[in-house]
Amino acid sequence: MSSFLNFVSKAADIMGEVLGALGGGSDGCIFTLSGDAYSVSFPVSPPDFEVANPYNNQTVNIQSLGDINMLGKRGLQSIKFSSFFPTQAYTFVQVMSLASPYEYVNQVKKMAESGKPCHLSITGTDVSVPVSIDDFTYKEQDGTGDVYFSLTLREYRYIMPESSVTNDATGLKSRVAQLTTDKQTTCLGTTMAGLDTAQRAIQKTTTIAAQGKRVIGLYKAMVKSGGIPVGTILTTTAKAIQTGGKSLYTF
Repeated sequence: MSSFLNFVSKAADIMGEVLGALGGGSDGCIFTLSGDAYSVSFPVSPPDFEVANPYNNQTVNIQSLGDINMLGKRGLQSIKFSSFFPTQAYTFVQVMSLASPYEYVNQVKKMAESGKPCHLSITGTDVSVPVSIDDFTYKEQDGTGDVYFSLTLREYRYIMPESSVTNDATGLKSRVAQLTTDKQTTCLGTTMAGLDTAQRAIQKTTTIAAQGKRVIGLYKAMVKSGGIPVGTILTTTAKAIQTGGKSLYTF
């Protein structure tokens, strides 16, 4: 038994030296995947990773010219890496509090199945991007209880959500901006200029069909409050316009 433990300890030391040389030791990059209410900082950093950047260029044949290169728009990044979730605190583990391998597995699976995008960051690199989890493969292979895994991620690009309401004037479906953070606007000039500022704020968070009703409601609220002085800061959220920490008008 003691000889086996000595072998495991020696193997761990060798693995630590190898991962250290490949950038996976304590001085290597930290890979963190977060999404919904979960976050995983991978305890053993992958020895390498691959980022693909497609640009969708196309070759078109024109009779009088032959082949020409048509430049396309940037595609979605894809990111691949592999590592393992250790069952014990090897010397090269990079997290202070180590969970069991299948706790990590379950957290990644819950992020993948949450229906929400995740975010991947790799310290010391330019990788910090919202992603979807396209493939998560894991296995046990050497009797230690360590769980080896491979992750394939794809960039998630945020767009404005489309409304089901069609505008009568244009015949097009309106779109609503999706605010990831609160937006602050400072009112300048007269009270009427403040009304214009508030109206533009509503246009950024409201479908065309609902804008008129909400603008009228906001105007009434502003008149009732005595108007907006010059320099007032309006904070616009997806559900309200606030000033001084209080809601001026709720959508």
